[in-house]
Amino acid sequence: MEVYIQIVGSHKLAVPPSLRLFVNGEFTLFNCGENMQRFLNEHKLHVVKTRNIFFTKINPETIGGLVGLLLTIDNIANSDISIYGPKPIEQIVNNFKCSFAKLKNIKLQVHEICESVPIVLKGNVVITPIVIQEKGESDMPNQCVEEVDHVEGRIAPASTDTYGGETNHAREGGAVKHGSSGGSRLDNCKKRKLQGGIIPNEENRKGGHEYGEIDKENPPNGEAHRMDHPSEGIPKGNQLDRELLYEQGLSSNAEEERNDKGTKPEKGQVKKKYSTICYTIECPQTIGKFHVEKAKSLNIPPGKYYGILKSGKPITLNNKVIKPEDVCDKNIDGRKALVIDLEHVADVKNLSEELSSKGNFYLKNLEYIFHLSGDQITNMDNYKKFFLNLKNVKNVKCNQSSSSLKVCPFVSTASLNNFLSKLLPTIFLKYKADTPLYDHCHASPDDDNGREGGKLVSTAKEGEPTCHMGKEVEKDAEKEMKKDAAYQIECEQSDSYCAYNPLSKFVLHPFHKVSISTDEMLRELYPTFFNSAKISNVLKHNKDLLKPFEHFNNRATQSYLKFPSFYFLGTGCSMPSTFRNVSGIILNVEENFRIVLDFGEGSLYQLYWMSQSWIHFSNTLKSIKVVFISHAHADHHMGLYYMLHVRRLLFPHLDDPLILIPSTLKSWMNLFSELFFDKPIKVLYNEENLEVKEKVGDDDSFVILRPFKVNHVKESYGIKIERNNIGSIVYSADTRPCDNVKIFSKNCDILIHEATFDDELLDEAIHKKHSTTHEAMQISLEVKCKTLILTHFSQRYPKAPKLNKSSCSEINEIMNKTIYSFDYMCIPLSLINELPHYFSILLNLLEKIF
Repeated sequence: MEVYIQIVGSHKLAVPPSLRLFVNGEFTLFNCGENMQRFLNEHKLHVVKTRNIFFTKINPETIGGLVGLLLTIDNIANSDISIYGPKPIEQIVNNFKCSFAKLKNIKLQVHEICESVPIVLKGNVVITPIVIQEKGESDMPNQCVEEVDHVEGRIAPASTDTYGGETNHAREGGAVKHGSSGGSRLDNCKKRKLQGGIIPNEENRKGGHEYGEIDKENPPNGEAHRMDHPSEGIPKGNQLDRELLYEQGLSSNAEEERNDKGTKPEKGQVKKKYSTICYTIECPQTIGKFHVEKAKSLNIPPGKYYGILKSGKPITLNNKVIKPEDVCDKNIDGRKALVIDLEHVADVKNLSEELSSKGNFYLKNLEYIFHLSGDQITNMDNYKKFFLNLKNVKNVKCNQSSSSLKVCPFVSTASLNNFLSKLLPTIFLKYKADTPLYDHCHASPDDDNGREGGKLVSTAKEGEPTCHMGKEVEKDAEKEMKKDAAYQIECEQSDSYCAYNPLSKFVLHPFHKVSISTDEMLRELYPTFFNSAKISNVLKHNKDLLKPFEHFNNRATQSYLKFPSFYFLGTGCSMPSTFRNVSGIILNVEENFRIVLDFGEGSLYQLYWMSQSWIHFSNTLKSIKVVFISHAHADHHMGLYYMLHVRRLLFPHLDDPLILIPSTLKSWMNLFSELFFDKPIKVLYNEENLEVKEKVGDDDSFVILRPFKVNHVKESYGIKIERNNIGSIVYSADTRPCDNVKIFSKNCDILIHEATFDDELLDEAIHKKHSTTHEAMQISLEVKCKTLILTHFSQRYPKAPKLNKSSCSEINEIMNKTIYSFDYMCIPLSLINELPHYFSILLNLLEKIF
């Protein structure tokens, strides 16, 4: 049996710090932030084999990818998944299950961890929580738990049968196995080490459950670790890691009213912290080598006796007792790993005291410590003094959020973006490494790299082409690879921390294979997924297609205006795919006024990848004034909550954007605001005849927004946006062709319409209430829009859905006004009338290459 731990996420603006434990063909995750499912699928990491998810803490960073991951698994398999973490994880899971994320195939077991009760996985790998919570926190009114107990659809164990006297109560795959109620946790751990696992005795069988759910009425006598917490414990420094607070003490009706009207929170509300949990991972013993020669010398016949002795049991042969140590080497104790993810400075002292007081359990045979905490924790002198002085322990730093991205987690889409940005660098924006300054997010209009006075400043020398073609594509790719290689070190020693990139493996069992493998580790910031030789050859034989791009690029650098413009963050549907993330669009009206049109999971990373500097990224977040969520499908709104979280932490005194959401998300939005924010979110619920006027800048100019119902799921809306400098823009969102879209987009300047399926899948489009490419084009013809932008493509189309040849002659007129959207695409409205011609050429070129 092999056991290893793998780094999955390492940067909170890409894939937040997280780990993956492999045991016996199944996987356990530690934290599940945004982009988790996308990363696992991108690197073929068997997302469907996920059996357990452990959370170190509950906040938007650690849970942002949970809903998307569960929905993806639910769509492809029948699985049993156990979720472990501090409160209020159960309340969160119950809420999204009952509101917008109906799970049909997977069965969830949710365990809120309050005490350090060991949890046994398959193969007798034991995970022991180390609960760090404020002193006196358990004395607070436990409102969350009381509410969860009365929520319809509450998660319950599959069976409530109590243990029988002769039943085998060990359940593999993540059950909590209790220690004796009369003994200490340390004693139970010693028993486990001797017996290869925790076996329930008569005392802890009483009142227990078949699936090991913790008995909250009569908890086992495990030691819950509490601490004295000074009131001034909030660290200064990296604001993204600051304490998350929420309001408590209002009635549910008052909460709803406060969220609806946007009133200020009442005085006297309690700000509450949630527990933080660290975890030890302990492997079983490695069985000592069996010596056949010794067995033969003792006249032991081959067969079953060999097996019994290998399992550690004695045999009696010819009235003589033969012990395992007579023929086997001594067993080697299993190695351990420690997962640490602290949020508050005060937690450091309490954790070190806990580990010191029980050093024989926690620190003996410790092989690795995985530090998921931010720099404000790992750079503390007392923290480093304690952990870096532990002998024969490898301290692995898993959080690189304080630096720019060193590697790209999504190789395929970055490779396509890398190629497209060489053809049209002003349209396809590519990440420029810039160190995050979480505490200094004050941007100047002229500070964006390469941009000045609202125009793109060309960095090319005079006479140098702005579009790299032919052999230059290959040369550039080679140059970037060399640059990345020089810049990337497999193990970067920094104050004795080892820093490894995602996909590094840390083998923990068996003992003789304990090692670190970097064979699969990510190494490149600008990966080259495609065949460079093939691309060069195609470009060489299609120079006639490239000349228009060179002409456009030379002209675009002179007439390019940042505002108004669109950012297309995600252009796919349902779930992330190889080349497209889920829905996300930003309309940049002015430098200080931006509107979000849907924001699926991972949209924040997409924006970060498009950013030309840290100031560009933070300014964009800061200037988001309105967010429109079209409907309750997760691929359209699950990125919103992490974006709000990051925006508040970067700009704590800034007003929240106005959020227009369907009423079907009311319960979820209220819960999110209640749990994680110290002031209410400004929310308006979409409805017909709603008109919203938002002031732009210091003058008397307004943006007018009008939601309208469309034909998709319950409470689905499109939106029309109007202002002098942008004209009229209509976003259809997900819909079948319907009258409302035609009415509101009549003679509009820009129609952004979904085109989920190609023309051959009309029946599926009708069944799922989506539109085909031809239908979207037909609508644009009817309403006489000036420009049509197609988006929300099914993930079966890497480039874009194809048109039937028979229909091409009918829609030639609109083809000359149509733009097929791609991820990381910026469309300046000053160039929008010219772009359809170049996108037609681009699709032709992509057809030849891919």
